[in-house]
Amino acid sequence: MRTCLRNTTAIFGREMASFFLSPIAYVVISLFLLANGWVFYFNANFFQESPQQIDFVIRALFNWVPFWTLLLAPVITMRLFAEEKRTGTLESLMTAPVTEFQVVAGKFLAAEAFYLLIWLTLLLHLVILEVLGNPDWGPVIAVYVATAALGALMLSLGLLASALTRNQIVAVIVSLVGSFLLLVADMVRRLFPDDSQADRFFDFVGILGHFGNEFDRGVVDLRFIALYLIGASVFLFFTVKVLEARKWR
Repeated sequence: MRTCLRNTTAIFGREMASFFLSPIAYVVISLFLLANGWVFYFNANFFQESPQQIDFVIRALFNWVPFWTLLLAPVITMRLFAEEKRTGTLESLMTAPVTEFQVVAGKFLAAEAFYLLIWLTLLLHLVILEVLGNPDWGPVIAVYVATAALGALMLSLGLLASALTRNQIVAVIVSLVGSFLLLVADMVRRLFPDDSQADRFFDFVGILGHFGNEFDRGVVDLRFIALYLIGASVFLFFTVKVLEARKWR
């Protein structure tokens, strides 16, 4: 157990360091801060005119969580396996005394940590709102919990896409398309009009509905969190299997 934890931690540290040694990390964080800074400034004008609308400003910041995750996950995960395959360093890593599970776990945890670090930058805006008014922190906490879980789902899909190819562009495209399909899954309900069973199913799997109807109102529905985490576990399982299959080639 200690060996597993030590190996996973070592890979986690290696990947976290590589994020910040790459200009991609700084470009992504800068673009994220710039875009959300503009959203904050634009909506803060309404708050200035009507201070009771402070929660509206918060919702404006978090309305785009699913779409930001859709964009961030492929960029964060694209190089984790694909680049190592291209440069040949994956073979060296896999000949070290580590298991496929430890490699996948370390890389996934690093991706999730970096993803959450990006989202934590929004706390700068929330601190400003706390100084100026009295925001409701319930929806903020709920959205952060959901954001972490949704990130786990889409990052694990991106990790699987990266493990399947040595081309980062292909990994981005596969991850982006897969994540997009997850987001718009509930639109398939139009094929089943007047079907109450289908409505219940698509309400359960509809990520956009989860954020618009539940998390944004401060409700943490554990069914949806479990759905994201189970989906992430499935994608990580297949990523491990993809790495294991390399031994037999």
